[in-house]
Amino acid sequence: MIAGSREDALPTDTVVTARDKPRGGAFSGGLAFGPGLVFFLAAVGAQDLVSNAAAGANYGYSLLWSLVLLAVARYVILEASGRYVLVTGETILAGYARAGRWVTWLLFVFIILKRHLANLYHLLFLGVAAHLLAPLPTPHSQTVWSLVFWIIGFALMYWGRYGAIEKCAKPMALVLGGALLVVAAVARPDVGEAARGLVIPSLPQGQGFYSFFLILMALTGAGAGSVNNLKYAAFVREKGWLGPADLGKHRRNVVLSVVAILVMAALVQVVAATTLQPAGIVLRSAEDLALMFSQTLGQAGKTAFALGLWAAVFTTYLGANTGYSLMISDIYHNVLRPRRSAGEEPAGAVSPGHQPAYRWSLIWFCVSPLYVLLTNWKPVWLALISAAAQVLLLPVVVLVLMRLTNDTKLMGSYTNGWLVNLVMAVVALASIYLTYQNVMEMVIPLLGAS
Repeated sequence: MIAGSREDALPTDTVVTARDKPRGGAFSGGLAFGPGLVFFLAAVGAQDLVSNAAAGANYGYSLLWSLVLLAVARYVILEASGRYVLVTGETILAGYARAGRWVTWLLFVFIILKRHLANLYHLLFLGVAAHLLAPLPTPHSQTVWSLVFWIIGFALMYWGRYGAIEKCAKPMALVLGGALLVVAAVARPDVGEAARGLVIPSLPQGQGFYSFFLILMALTGAGAGSVNNLKYAAFVREKGWLGPADLGKHRRNVVLSVVAILVMAALVQVVAATTLQPAGIVLRSAEDLALMFSQTLGQAGKTAFALGLWAAVFTTYLGANTGYSLMISDIYHNVLRPRRSAGEEPAGAVSPGHQPAYRWSLIWFCVSPLYVLLTNWKPVWLALISAAAQVLLLPVVVLVLMRLTNDTKLMGSYTNGWLVNLVMAVVALASIYLTYQNVMEMVIPLLGAS
């Protein structure tokens, strides 16, 4: 904790000790891009593929410009949250507790509900992707594959924790990136139109379910993130970066994550604009996404898409569940359980990944959505709604973070500059506006019709 920080503002101590450092030699050295790479794959998954494919299929290249703005917004949020953890020595959720217990409870409930909704489509997409790659001789092939990768993923997260996820991240990033690059190259997009869409903002008109504001809200949820951005700060702590001396590595990680997310999203939009929009294909199922690839590369394209989809979904399933379990563990042990028996070590002295609540929350996240395998729900609309729902809490996440990182008693000389504050304010206002527009376009007409 830096000098002058308000240690009495928290219900528990936030002591930084050697216990915070990851155990074992796997984390003590090596490439310093662990948290950034893990966050990239934890943040980029089915909802990003669906949101960007829907944007390209319905609006061509005209929404590419939004990805640049969303990348700037995400950089600011990730950099500020990681900076807070490194400068203060607190976990990011302990910091949010300073704004009031209502914020902590809001995040706690939202994470539990949002993760459940997200895992519904993650399980479905895992089965869809694996079935496209290797269909089994049974009508329940997708369900069988979903269960196989559910078991593998749960074992890695439950016993391997962050360490196992970081080791899986590097090869999975190569699989995902390679598949998208190959298909984008063969699709032969209109480079001039793509460049125009990237630098010249436009507001196209859209009708029905895929309205402009819903798609933009889904892109904002996927591209700028919300509560899921706080996973990065949790990964930084699990990595063992503990002070301002690690700010350089932290910022390089943020740049890596943001650039990777931007490139991935742009490639998906470009391929969808090149293949789906001219064919008039409306994105309704995962098979439509497969068609986006098979139209350009035939069977090889379908295989490349399925491999990329599987890599994106499986790594997001691993990284997101691990990150959110770390956050729930942090909330429970640092805020919701303020009293400890005599002689018990302060919660802040132990990594959230080694606390009991980590495993209990992981069990809930992974087991509770299994019923979706008994339904005929389509993963595409689940992913789109889940991405849009993230925006609802974005103003709270950003405004509280802005308050924390402007507090000189906590941050000392590491407070925000004026440009960072401006970006945060714009993100909060834009998310409120998008929410309002979607309510006016979709909810109000339904109420009037009834």
